Amino acid sequence: MKHLVIACDIMKHELLLHQHGGISFVFLEQCLHNTPQKMREVIQDEINKAGQRERNTIILGYGLCGNGVLGVKSDRQRLAIPRIHDCITLFLGSREKYTEEHGKEPGTYYLTKGWIEKEDTPLGNYKKYCQRYGTEEAEWVIREEFKAYKRIAFVHTGVQVSAVHREHALENARFLDLKYEEIKGSPAFFEKMLREPWDEDFIILEPGEALTQELFLDYRKETDK
Repeated sequence: MKHLVIACDIMKHELLLHQHGGISFVFLEQCLHNTPQKMREVIQDEINKAGQRERNTIILGYGLCGNGVLGVKSDRQRLAIPRIHDCITLFLGSREKYTEEHGKEPGTYYLTKGWIEKEDTPLGNYKKYCQRYGTEEAEWVIREEFKAYKRIAFVHTGVQVSAVHREHALENARFLDLKYEEIKGSPAFFEKMLREPWDEDFIILEPGEALTQELFLDYRKETDK
């Protein structure tokens, strides 16, 4: 078994925790999510590079992610992609858990160890806005951006976190005057990503098949065939 995982570096801690023989990794910058077209091009480039080496399957550590993965394909290897809209589902462990948390509080901003370390947080964005706009306008922009949110949720995914991570998550909630909760995630989805056989939670593309939006949206129809 020789698989390559191409994934967002936000989930690096979780994936490496379940690493086993026969799998190698390429981690891409989280900021690619800000430019879906560039994300698609960078992922496709990594797939093309992998095609020059002997691999059984390329596993993408991405969801639909604002359509940033649509159209990618491999000419030589199978592709396995989680059938999810974004990576929150991965950290929570299942689509069912995501649905449960969304029903409890749809206005939730989720944080994990990876997001905090990459400063991809409301406070991290605020600091960037201060440099761009100045303090007063930056505060207005960040509060407008997060005005629909009610909760900051720090997700425990099974990787070791410190008091620094928890305090930073809590500081984000204080800054935005939002409710703060720590919720239990699960490593289950990450474990499934790295092991065959893959179930209906994954899209499997044969060589030459391109990834389409329908494969994410209509999984029940596909599995009923």
